[in-house]
Amino acid sequence: MATPRQPEPPNRVGFTGFIFFMGVLGGLVWLLMLIFGWGPYQSGDQVITPTQLSAGITFEVPTPTFSPTASPSETIVPSLIPTFTSTATPELFPFVLDSEPEPVPSVMIRPRLGCDFLIIAGQVWDLEGDPVIGLTLHLYGELEGFTIDRYVLSGAENAVAYGESGYEFALEGLVVDSEGTLFIQLVDTNDLPLSLPYALQTFEDCQRNLILVNFKQVRE
Repeated sequence: MATPRQPEPPNRVGFTGFIFFMGVLGGLVWLLMLIFGWGPYQSGDQVITPTQLSAGITFEVPTPTFSPTASPSETIVPSLIPTFTSTATPELFPFVLDSEPEPVPSVMIRPRLGCDFLIIAGQVWDLEGDPVIGLTLHLYGELEGFTIDRYVLSGAENAVAYGESGYEFALEGLVVDSEGTLFIQLVDTNDLPLSLPYALQTFEDCQRNLILVNFKQVRE
């Protein structure tokens, strides 16, 4: 007699199978989130760059200070470029004034010429201090509105009272005060200068109506 077959009990999932199932399900969810950009993998999330990170941070960098110190081996070398100082000097003519013009009364040397005469007179000496005869003296300018333009020679007969190389200009009626309007100069036979022109000062005074102006030679 056959024994009837008992029905098999239904299969039960054990604990290990449950863990395996959950692992597979979690992996599937993670894969879907990664593919579709869900959750923390959304493409709209802001990525902080190093520049943005440092934008709100201020760093104070100390500024170094330097104090000049002389190096022990440093040697100061003087400049070899010469320096020139320009000074204006007048051209050196052969003759210059022996001294400043000297006003004296005419009665000391020319008593025959009264107080009505303005006299410009003197002498001319060479390099050795000897009298020079035959040089031309030029007196020119203006006095009291009158133009003066006269020439005389050194060593003239009418000027021997001043010395062997004496000269004399006698201007009648022009004993007046003036300064910087009357000039005297030594020139050669071609009227070329042998000295600078020198300005004279005259006086309306019988005690100063004769102006002594002497010249000396300083070079050939």
